[in-house]
Amino acid sequence: MNSLFYNGNIYTMDEAGPHAEAFFVKDGSFACVGTNEAVMSFAEGSGDFKKTDLGGQCVIPAFNDSHMHFIDLARKSMCVDLNGTKSLDEIVSRMKSAISGRKFQKGEWIEANGWNQDYFTGGEKRFLNRYDLDKVSEDVPIIAVRVCVHIAALNSCALSILGIDKDTAPSYAGLAETDADGEPTGIIKETLTDEVRVKTSQLSAPLMRKLLENTQQEVFGLGITSVQSDDIGFMPDQDHHLWFNVLEDLRSSGILKMHIGEQCMLTSPDTIRSFAEEGYTYGGNANVRRTSVKIYNDGSLGARTASLRKPYNDDPTTRGVLYHTTDELCRLITAAHDSGYPVAIHAIGDNAVETALDAIEKERKLNGSRGFRDGIIHVQITDRAMLERFSRLGIMAFVQPIFIDYDMHIAEDRVGSEVETSYAWKTLIDSGVHVSFGTDCPVEYCDPIPNIFTAVTRRGLTGDRQYFIKEEAVTMEEAIRAYTIEGAYASGEEDIKGTITAGKIADFVTLSSDLFKWTDEDDILQTKVTATYVGGSCEYRR
Repeated sequence: MNSLFYNGNIYTMDEAGPHAEAFFVKDGSFACVGTNEAVMSFAEGSGDFKKTDLGGQCVIPAFNDSHMHFIDLARKSMCVDLNGTKSLDEIVSRMKSAISGRKFQKGEWIEANGWNQDYFTGGEKRFLNRYDLDKVSEDVPIIAVRVCVHIAALNSCALSILGIDKDTAPSYAGLAETDADGEPTGIIKETLTDEVRVKTSQLSAPLMRKLLENTQQEVFGLGITSVQSDDIGFMPDQDHHLWFNVLEDLRSSGILKMHIGEQCMLTSPDTIRSFAEEGYTYGGNANVRRTSVKIYNDGSLGARTASLRKPYNDDPTTRGVLYHTTDELCRLITAAHDSGYPVAIHAIGDNAVETALDAIEKERKLNGSRGFRDGIIHVQITDRAMLERFSRLGIMAFVQPIFIDYDMHIAEDRVGSEVETSYAWKTLIDSGVHVSFGTDCPVEYCDPIPNIFTAVTRRGLTGDRQYFIKEEAVTMEEAIRAYTIEGAYASGEEDIKGTITAGKIADFVTLSSDLFKWTDEDDILQTKVTATYVGGSCEYRR
């Protein structure tokens, strides 16, 4: 049924009419937006409709998380949660408790995730290794993934099953760490972590359907109706057909109501071209789209695998891991563009960001500017010259302000003075760059409110909430834009969603307080989503 919503404090995020009191939803889209009087007049000529008095509540477009890993969020119930652990002993204890009394079938793995050695207190601040995990089990294979998902630890049983030993470890080019005697420590990095996760995946189509349905309700509770997500590279046997078949099944049965844009992780020019030739072309429908080719170009700062131009300040033996040279990256970009896709390149360290910018610019010089909305994901360690290039080249930035809650405590230790021109998202916005917000969930939880808080205040969430490069704080309007219309722009959907505008999909949320009128910083953190609407239908109510 069509619906009239009135008496609202509505921030449309539409520059042509930024504030409204009411709107009318017809067939899942906004049909009229404006004053109470104007919209009620419109509604009277529209047949039967339902009335909802918004009671003065703050209303904004629904949130769009522009970069996350939806399947990893969905499968968290399958894993031992190590978030918040403060020591190696606590990890072992929590894992033992989680599997106590459980009987494992042949081929079944114990999976855990979320540990972070930088949060360990009163003991060693080192990576988890095989010897720690052997205390949990010597008979069942274990993989425990660090919170950044760029490093994992395996127990001895897992190493044996995977054939990683003293003889084979060197073949992994440093991605399988060894001790002074050449024995694997169980610590694996970057692409090897991805390969092992794929090999050990226990996902199936029926399980994924159940997990996705539950997770959809979880994100609705946070006011999120759209996500742009990197998932296909983590399917069992990297079977992207499985992922899209499950999504299509949920969509056609009416269960999938949210909007999922896939940032398709493809690792070679041949796989990019064959993916498109199989019919997986750019675009899709309102619920399931393919929005870009996702390319990794480095690791993470916390794991010291982000690629830096100089050695790490707190570990001069490494500059991190660079996945591609400029020429290699250029060939991947060309293959994506030839196949009709823009690229979204993961780059955290300044060397990775610079290489990505170089490759995009080189590809355009070689093949001409074809109008693709290319972007870089994370954009953490930068200098002024790089920031200027984003504007000059029209490169989008997919950023995660919530990262500073952790990074403010390690960034200067890792990169030294380079941090002064880093995490510079306000500078990018001011220079006209399209900046969209996300969380990289489950690296950080996908709740938009803490993400907005860190963006607007540049403070941490706990303890003394110290400031971090305060001059890069954005305004509330900029933060909400980055979470709504800019997210839609990033997926090429700004014409159909992202603002409360006549003709667009009626996805919106109501809030417990007016985010635009906060006076104390805690006002932001205490704001709750009170209802989430998808196509004008209420899918969550607090």
